[in-house]
Amino acid sequence: MKSNVYFLPIEKISGLYDFIKWTGVFDSIGEKDTIALKIHFGNSGHNNHIPAEYSKEILRVLEERKCFAFFTDTNVLYRGERENTISHIKIVKLHNYHNLGVPVVIAGGSSGKDEVVLEINRKHFKNVYIAREYSEISGMIALTHFKGHILAAIGGTIKNVGIGCASRKGKYAMHSNITPLADISKCIGCGKCVKECPVVAIEIKNKKANINKKKCIGCGSCIHTCPKEAISIPWSSVTPAQFQEKIVEYASGVISQYAENKFFAINFLTKIAIECDCASNPGKFLSPDIGVLVSKDPVAIDRASVDIIKKVNGKDVFEGIRPPYNYQLEYGEEIGLGSNSYKLIEFK
Repeated sequence: MKSNVYFLPIEKISGLYDFIKWTGVFDSIGEKDTIALKIHFGNSGHNNHIPAEYSKEILRVLEERKCFAFFTDTNVLYRGERENTISHIKIVKLHNYHNLGVPVVIAGGSSGKDEVVLEINRKHFKNVYIAREYSEISGMIALTHFKGHILAAIGGTIKNVGIGCASRKGKYAMHSNITPLADISKCIGCGKCVKECPVVAIEIKNKKANINKKKCIGCGSCIHTCPKEAISIPWSSVTPAQFQEKIVEYASGVISQYAENKFFAINFLTKIAIECDCASNPGKFLSPDIGVLVSKDPVAIDRASVDIIKKVNGKDVFEGIRPPYNYQLEYGEEIGLGSNSYKLIEFK
């Protein structure tokens, strides 16, 4: 069965409100529903994020549904300007998301440890760890700026939900298959990582941190605790195929919490850069701006996104400069997250 994917061409972007209303995708949202608008707030080094004025048009539709809506994201795993709630909110304000009349919630707590465990029993994970707030809502709208990504190849709805809703422990589990790396040359033996470790997997030996691989649970707490950045993520320990399948499993876990017709996806095919919005410099644009897609199917909307970008440019702009992206799309269909078959319906 084909999933519906609705398309608004970029030249009609001023009609975003009318387009969302026309699709009818939000018709299942009621006034007692709490709806998370899961978004990436961007980076201070560029403006590739979804413009706040576009989100304002989406909020107009939600206001008519009389639900309680809020913008949300989680703090990141790596060091950077979104690694804690205070610095994350600075980006929210920089890009004017605090002026839209709805709350902003940085989920999972400032340390990323406020999580719930969901049993999924999949190939890579028996359980997934997601920010607690996402287990306490009626539904979710994934607002996604579609672009490239170094491991996922594409940063679409699947990545936005899979990585973006995970706790810090969950993020680490997707990005790595081994324990964090300790650079002894940088370590000053302060012991802060020892105090932070929840399973006593770190000890100071000869004035240097030593991580017990058998005890380590991969929560990533030590990475952010170290004042000298001596502990890091072993990014190369996971292959693109493994990483993409892992984010699919996490996305399926998140979405499985919500009742039927309470998950929605909106992909913005604008400023399609080679790198993720997390980067201070996302690199060159791979395509002209194309438009906006809406669907209830996370696989179908990401598949339609790459298909449309390919059609507009006459080639696959991600091929050769990024890993293959089909791992996530094929595995997503395999485990029932969505379908690669879709019907594209253009707004007239």
